Amino acid sequence: MPFPIEEPLVRAGNQAVHINRPHGLDFHITKRGSDWLWTVTSIFGFLSVVYVISFFIAQIRNRSGLTKYSLAAPFLIAFFEFFAYFTYAADLGWTGTNAEFHHVKVSRPVTGESPGVRQVFYCKYIAWFLSWPIVLFLQDLAALSTNKRDALGSASSLDLIHSLLVQIFGHYFWVIALLVGALIPSTYRWGYWTIGAFTMLVTQGLVLQRQIQTLRTRGVYLPLVIFMCLIVWCYFIAWAVSEGGNKIQPDSEAIFYGILDLVVFAIYPFLLVCGISLWGQWPEFSFRGGVSDGDAPLPLGGKGAAASSEGPNDPEVAPHRASTSDEVNYEKTRGPSSVRESGETQVPRNSTAARTEPETDGDSS
Repeated sequence: MPFPIEEPLVRAGNQAVHINRPHGLDFHITKRGSDWLWTVTSIFGFLSVVYVISFFIAQIRNRSGLTKYSLAAPFLIAFFEFFAYFTYAADLGWTGTNAEFHHVKVSRPVTGESPGVRQVFYCKYIAWFLSWPIVLFLQDLAALSTNKRDALGSASSLDLIHSLLVQIFGHYFWVIALLVGALIPSTYRWGYWTIGAFTMLVTQGLVLQRQIQTLRTRGVYLPLVIFMCLIVWCYFIAWAVSEGGNKIQPDSEAIFYGILDLVVFAIYPFLLVCGISLWGQWPEFSFRGGVSDGDAPLPLGGKGAAASSEGPNDPEVAPHRASTSDEVNYEKTRGPSSVRESGETQVPRNSTAARTEPETDGDSS
């Protein structure tokens, strides 16, 4: 009599969608989508370990503080994304919302709704909310540390804080706009998409203005920043064909977002950290920035021209030069050095010579 084979407690392979079964949904991820998401999770987990080890190695070798700061930022980004994609791949952190269009069809509808209920993962929006500020900080740090600031002087700490706040809240706004739009079942979701796109357009204009005009970013780094600005718009395209337009399946949506997140939150921070570690130097900061008085460039002619251009010390006395017609040439005339040389026969009694010479009688010989 054959003995029954007991089933193992944990089956081999990806069992996430079987353990955490989606319910009340018509469009949801399958095992294939979950497999891809576990791959992305593994990549971000591997990067987190690499950055932690690199940070401790830099700490032991007493590397510059700039290297340690630059390693902490991508570690946090990779860890936040690892946390989100672990939840995403495990088929957790989602909610259902009614789709607007009938582009996606299923063989067995569950809810009976028309066009159906779609699975929306809010966990990825939380990861974007946490990761984007660190990416922006790392982007500005790379520009400040690798650009030559001889002509610009010190960087303005006030301008840095102001610029980062504007960029961070601009990215916060479009992330929240896409999340709110994904949860709205009616066509009004596209209003939030439009508001988020407009906010992103203004924010990217400020980012490019700061990188090109303020920080004077040049070389290979400038095309990289422009490329990243174009990549961000792919998030709006991905949202439009998935949560917004219901054009592609949730598995294809997971692949689309996974590729974008790997480019923005894995490859881009890695390139920035490499640039900072190889060519980065501590930037000089001041409250208002610019060139200090001691470092101001001299005018043409050197220090002599600079001294002459300063003018008199008294600000109330203005330099004046007489015109040609008013100029008078004075010539010093040389007079006699004593009274005797003047030809006078009698020395006045009140003169200096009379007081110094002795008196003589008139009849003396």
